[in-house]
Amino acid sequence: METAQTLYLNLFGEDKSHVLKELLHACVDEICGKPGPTYHKFVNSMDWSREEYEGSYKLISMLLRNPASLYLTEEKMPQEYHELPEHIQQNILTCLKVRREQLTDALLIEYSKEMNETVTDFDWRLKLVMGSSKLASIREPLLQLDLTVENKVSKRRILGLELNKDELDMLINAMESIVQ
Repeated sequence: METAQTLYLNLFGEDKSHVLKELLHACVDEICGKPGPTYHKFVNSMDWSREEYEGSYKLISMLLRNPASLYLTEEKMPQEYHELPEHIQQNILTCLKVRREQLTDALLIEYSKEMNETVTDFDWRLKLVMGSSKLASIREPLLQLDLTVENKVSKRRILGLELNKDELDMLINAMESIVQ
């Protein structure tokens, strides 16, 4: 434990807290689906080897991905957090406070993709079905709804639905009840 604290004190001393903040926010960006940190981005601002960078990156990512960290209380933080120097702990808590909502959303989406199919996008078209010959006066609107669904196994697929007005109302009511 002492060697880990000494290592992190050397890597992220008080004078290099801006680099730690940048790395923390880059790791949050990666969790949220944006480009994350790279060794080349930080090699010029820090005197560290690739192994030191990888170790720091893995530790920070693990702490940020841990749902217990989102409680923002010292008691519920993982053990690895308590092994870090005080100023690093404060920087991590500050980052978590600022980006908590984004992290929560990203972790919930990631979890739901692992467990269930998740709608990630949709597209719709309105069609007017017209009768022919004797039924020429019949005109019924239909909604063609394409749902892009993702899960961990089959990745991405499109689920096509064709709904009349009553079916569309039922779908909207069901989705509204899910949200509430």
